[in-house]
Amino acid sequence: MTDSIDNAITAPRPARLTREQSRARTRERLLASAAVVFTREGYAGASIDRIAEEAGYSKGAMYSNFASKDELFFAMFDFYALRAANELCQRLDAVDGPDAVIDTVCAWADGLRHEPDLRLLVVDMARLARADARVAARHTKMFDDEWRQVGSRLVKIFPGGQSPVPVLRLGALVMDIAYGNATQLHAGLTAGDLIGLALRALRDAYGRGN
Repeated sequence: MTDSIDNAITAPRPARLTREQSRARTRERLLASAAVVFTREGYAGASIDRIAEEAGYSKGAMYSNFASKDELFFAMFDFYALRAANELCQRLDAVDGPDAVIDTVCAWADGLRHEPDLRLLVVDMARLARADARVAARHTKMFDDEWRQVGSRLVKIFPGGQSPVPVLRLGALVMDIAYGNATQLHAGLTAGDLIGLALRALRDAYGRGN
């Protein structure tokens, strides 16, 4: 018993978070709660009060991190979309060979069903972006960068790594199918099925012409 007390007394205390670390943790928790509420209730149905309650914070804490519901929505979408794209790039960096690359993309796309389902919010995001030219320009650049990063990994499915289409379009093809609506409207389809079909058709058609 004495040893246990002594060990508890002498054990190092967990390092206290800095103000920046605490703020970053709060922000991530708010983004996670926003993903839950926006996905469940849609943009129109979600409220700042509901999101703050989901996160276990006050509305004041919400507004100290995000100026408005729009800003929170875009920040949430960016956070999860970029994280998903980065995860895909990391998986693709770890494999070689056309079939392994295609299988990896298909598995990633099907796994998106286990993440906050941003596919349900794509239309809301596009509508809000069109209403603000500055937001639209920022998101166009963000998605262009994301698609180029993904496309630059997908060129490995072609002979000599030479893609018959620009890498941005190659990446956009995969990401658009992954976040598209077709698989939500047909239970017999998955994003992985459609992506595999598209990439194999591109690879085979290019191979026959070279």
